[in-house]
Amino acid sequence: MAKKGKPKISKIKRNNHTTNKMKKQGKLKLQRHRTKVQKQKQPVKETPEYSSDSESSSNEWADMLDEEEQQYIVNRLAKQPNLLSNIPEKEDNKRGSKRKKDKERLPKVKKPRTENSMDDNIGSSDDSDSEVEVKYEKDLAQRPVKKMRSLLPIKTKDGLVERTEECDDSDTESAEEDQAGVDDEVEKAAVESGSEHDSDEETMEKSEDNEEKEITTVELLAARRDRLRHEKLRIGALCSSLLESPEKKLKNLYPILYLMDEHLKDGTANLVSVRKLASLSAAEVFRDILPEYKLRHQDYSDVKLKKDTLSLYKYEKELLEFYKRYLQRLEKAASVLRPKKGDKRKPDDPRVSLGLLSIKCMCTLLVARPNFNYATNIAQSVIPFLDTTPEARNTVTEACTDVFKEDNKGEITLAIVRLINQLAKRRGSRLNPAALDCLLQLKIQDVELDEEHDLKMKKKTEEKKKKRIVNLSKKEKKRAKKLKEVERELLETEAKESESARRKQLTEVTKTVFHIYFRLLKSSPTTGLLIAALNGIAKFTHVINLEYYSDLVSILSGLVRSSADRSTRLVVVGTVLAVLAKAGDALNVDPAVFHTHLYQDMLAVHAGCSRSETATVVECASAVCQRLRRVSCGVLRALAKRLLTMSSHGQHHAALASLALVWTIMQHNKHVSALFEAECAGSGRFDPLSPSPEHCGSHAALGYEGPILTSHYHPVVRAAAAALLQRGGWPQELHGLTPMQIFDQYDCSQLCFKPAIPPPKPRDVTKPKTSQTWARPDFKTYCETVEDNLNMDIDNFIER
Repeated sequence: MAKKGKPKISKIKRNNHTTNKMKKQGKLKLQRHRTKVQKQKQPVKETPEYSSDSESSSNEWADMLDEEEQQYIVNRLAKQPNLLSNIPEKEDNKRGSKRKKDKERLPKVKKPRTENSMDDNIGSSDDSDSEVEVKYEKDLAQRPVKKMRSLLPIKTKDGLVERTEECDDSDTESAEEDQAGVDDEVEKAAVESGSEHDSDEETMEKSEDNEEKEITTVELLAARRDRLRHEKLRIGALCSSLLESPEKKLKNLYPILYLMDEHLKDGTANLVSVRKLASLSAAEVFRDILPEYKLRHQDYSDVKLKKDTLSLYKYEKELLEFYKRYLQRLEKAASVLRPKKGDKRKPDDPRVSLGLLSIKCMCTLLVARPNFNYATNIAQSVIPFLDTTPEARNTVTEACTDVFKEDNKGEITLAIVRLINQLAKRRGSRLNPAALDCLLQLKIQDVELDEEHDLKMKKKTEEKKKKRIVNLSKKEKKRAKKLKEVERELLETEAKESESARRKQLTEVTKTVFHIYFRLLKSSPTTGLLIAALNGIAKFTHVINLEYYSDLVSILSGLVRSSADRSTRLVVVGTVLAVLAKAGDALNVDPAVFHTHLYQDMLAVHAGCSRSETATVVECASAVCQRLRRVSCGVLRALAKRLLTMSSHGQHHAALASLALVWTIMQHNKHVSALFEAECAGSGRFDPLSPSPEHCGSHAALGYEGPILTSHYHPVVRAAAAALLQRGGWPQELHGLTPMQIFDQYDCSQLCFKPAIPPPKPRDVTKPKTSQTWARPDFKTYCETVEDNLNMDIDNFIER
C-alpha cells in the first residue's frame, strides 16, 4: 500500500487559498508593510569630564608648548580640574591646527637656562597667566550662545524624559530687542543717577530740560486737523475697497466700527467728529450692500454644502453680525437724548449732535431697507424719540411717513403703529400731540373692518351649498372639484392671496389707529391730544363701522358744548361734519347745532389768525358743501354770505378758497346767486351778528364784498370775483382744484407769491420834472404868514 500523506498542491492553488478578495483588490494591509516606530533617543546630559580626544591630543600640546608652560598647566589643572571643560573641541582644533601650522613653519629657538633666567621666567609666567585668562574670557564673550527651547516630555519605561530644542534667531529677535531696550533704559538711569551725585547744578539743568512743554491751542487744533484728515482717508479707503468686493473685504467693517466707540484701546477719548464720519460712512455702505429681502439662516453644521453655497452662507452670517453691532452702537449713541428716570444731567452739545446723527442713520436704513432683518428692532429704538426734542421728532416723523408711503406688504407699517400705540398708552396725557402727526400719512384704503360679519355670512352660504352638493351626482361632484382647483390656480397667478394678506394687515393697522384715537378721546379730552385725535378721526372716518357713528357723534356734540377754545371747537365741528358727509344718509342726526357753531366762529377768523384755524374753517365749509341737498336754502345763503365776509378781511389764499366754495354753492343752488342782485333781495333786515344761520335774515343779505374784491391786490382773486359777478366761466388757473388745494397752492407762508410779482417798469429819465404849484393861492399866503410870525429858534426851548 502507498504511504498515506498530504496531497500535493500546486503553487497556484496554494496562492488562491492564501489570498482573498481584499488582497486581490489591494485593500488588505499586511503586517510586513507596517511602519516601524523608531524610539527617540533620550538626550544625554553632558558632564564636565575630559574626553578621550583631549587625552589623545596631549602629544600635540606637548609639541606646541615649552616645558615650563606644560609644567604650569599641569599644576593649574591639578588645582582647577574643570578649567578647560567648557571649551568646544572643534574650534580649539581649528585654532590649534592653525597655530600648529604656524609653529611648524617657524623654527624653535632654545635659550640656555640659568638661575636668573628661571626667576625671570617665574615672573613672566605670572604675567602670561593673566593674559591667557583675559583672552579666554574675551573668547567666551564673543562666542554666540545657543538658545534652547523646552519641549513636551516623553514618557518611557525609565520615566519622563525632558526634551529641548534649539531656537531660531527669528523667534528670539523681539525678546532680544525688548531686553536691549530694557538694558539701555537701565544704563541711562544709572548714568543719570551718577550724574545727579556729581553736582547739584547739573541736576537743576536736567530737571529744567525734562519739564513738560505746555501745549498751545494752535497745536491742539493742528493735531485735531491732522487726525481728522488721517481718519477721513482711512475710512474712505476702507469703504471704497469694501464696495468693490463685499464678499472678500467684509472685514473692513472692523476698523470702521472700532472708530465709532467712545474710547480707543489705549483708553484715550475718541473724537466726536471721527465717530460721526464712521457712522455716516457705515450707513452708506450698509445701504448699498444690504439686500431688500430678509435673510433666514438655518443650522447647516450637519449638512454638507457646496463650496459656493458655504461661502455665501458665511458671508450672509457675517453681514448680519456686523449690521447688528452697528445698530447697537447707534442705539447707544442715541440714548443720550432719552435720559433715564432721575438723571437730571444736561448732556453736552457734541454728544447731542452725535445722538441726532445716529437717529438719522437708523431712520435712513429703515426707509432704505424696510423688509430686511432688524427693521422692527430699528423701529422699536426710534419710535420713542417722537416724544423728545423737535429735531429728533421731525426726523422720525419723516422716516415713518416715507415708510408708510412705500410699504406694500404692510408688516413694518403694522409694527410701527403698534409701537406708537404702546408709546401713547405709556405716556398718556404727557405725550406730545405732534407725535401722532405721522399717523395722518397712512394709506388706509380697501379696509375690511366688518370681516367677522362677512365670515359669518360666508359660512351660511357654504352650508347651503353643502346641502345642494349632497344631492348632486358623482359626475357633478367631480366637475365642481375640478372647477375649484382651477379657480385656486388662477388666484395664485393673479397674486390674490398676497392681496388678501395685505388687506388683513391694513385692517389690523386701522383697528390699532382707532384704538389710539378713541382712548385719547376718553382719557384726555382737555389736552392738546384732543385736536390730534379729532384730526385723525376726520381723516379716516370713511372706514369706521356704522355701529359707532351715533356714539361718536354724541361724544363730539358734548365736546362742542363744553369746549371754550375757538380752535378746539372748530376742530370738533369739522370732525362731526366730516363724519356726516361720509355716512350722513345712514344716520338720523340733526347737524343744526354744528352749523350754528361754525357760522358763529367764522366771523372771528381773519388775516391775523393762524393758518391752522383758517384751514379748519375751509375744511368745515367743504364738508357742508358735500351734502348740499340735505341743507336748507337759508343756511346755505347765510354760509355763502359769511364766506364772502371772510374773504374780504382774509389773506389772498383764504379769499380764493372762500370764493371757490361760494362758486360751488351757486352751481347747486340758484337762490344763492341772488346775493349779487339787488332786485332779488327779500324783505326784512340781515343781522350779521346773529348766532343762528337760519334766523339771521339771510334772504335780505347782499354780497357787496364781490365788487370790492374786483380791486384786490392779487390778480387771481380779482379774476375769481369777476367770474362770480358775471356768472361766467371760472378762471383757468383754479379749474379742477378743490378749495383745500387752492388754499395750499396759493399760500405765501413760505415767502413764495403765486403768480410771481412782475418787476416795476423802468422810469423815463428824459421827461422833464414838473414844478410844484399851489392849487389854492389863498392857502399859500396863509402858510407864508404863519411861517413868518412863528419863532423858529429852537435853542431857546432846549433845557440843558
